[in-house]
Amino acid sequence: MMNKHITIDQALSLFNYDPQTGCIYWKALGKGRIKKREAGTQEKSGYRGILIYGKRIRSHILAWALYHKKWPKDQIDHINGVKTDNRIENLREATNSQNGKNLPIKSNNNSGCPGVCFDKTNKKWRATIKVDHKQISLGRFEDFEKAVSARKNAEIKYYGGWRHYK
Repeated sequence: MMNKHITIDQALSLFNYDPQTGCIYWKALGKGRIKKREAGTQEKSGYRGILIYGKRIRSHILAWALYHKKWPKDQIDHINGVKTDNRIENLREATNSQNGKNLPIKSNNNSGCPGVCFDKTNKKWRATIKVDHKQISLGRFEDFEKAVSARKNAEIKYYGGWRHYK
């Protein structure tokens, strides 16, 4: 995800990043800038964004770039799913596919675990996982914990250990 409107050197000259807190601060005064004050504003999307040279950039992307001194190749994922937690330990490079595996549980999920639901017909817990747009059945289980375990093991196998939920 190369940034076309600002170079790393420009970003480093404008901002200080605290990897422990995840906060980005302005280094210098300017229009809309207050030195040593946290840069940016909260967006409706839940992310924090910073206006730089008339273009908005999300804080988590800038934080990752300031720390690593290069722009990410693709996307940046918040490991814990909290959009405002820009501590470096919570950020990792991701492809679109990987990032999609770390989405919150859907609102219509009533088991608390993605890919696990109760099959009323068979009166068993059913575990599934989606891989390459295909749903794979992991089995039906009498015990909820066994269904969750099957799902978590499949996530490790198919997703390479990418966290899918908290």
